[in-house]
Amino acid sequence: MIYDSLGNFGDYLCLHPHFKSVHAFMKENNPASMAEGKYEVNNQGAFVLISEYNTKEISEGFIECHRKYIDIQILLEGRERIGICNILECKEYLYDPGKDLQKLSGEVSFIKMAPNRFAIFFPRDGHMPQIKYGDLTEKVKKVVFKVPILSLTS
Repeated sequence: MIYDSLGNFGDYLCLHPHFKSVHAFMKENNPASMAEGKYEVNNQGAFVLISEYNTKEISEGFIECHRKYIDIQILLEGRERIGICNILECKEYLYDPGKDLQKLSGEVSFIKMAPNRFAIFFPRDGHMPQIKYGDLTEKVKKVVFKVPILSLTS
């Protein structure tokens, strides 16, 4: 997992070939003005999901991890906390390959997400997004880039 300021994203472009496409997408588009939905980032399987939602209580969230994609999560509006954990310390439930989703249970620590911050969750990094930052629910607009891991070996 990586958690940093968006201004430093360029420092991580060497980690994966598609990170350059993500960087270019952010520079060439204004995701804050884009409608909710799924958009292609490149023709090699990377895409972005733009969503808006209200943050929720911890009891309403769940820990998840993925096997096919790396998540790059960037908040555009609002604030949220994301629970993070080491999956080796979690109970793993059945993996859903169609959704590329595996739910986990365990103990999490939290990072605070606000605009101009990003987090990268590599396959099987446990994370619990969409959790309230403080006592009040906030509306959040977020982009989640889904970067296929298969290209790491190509």
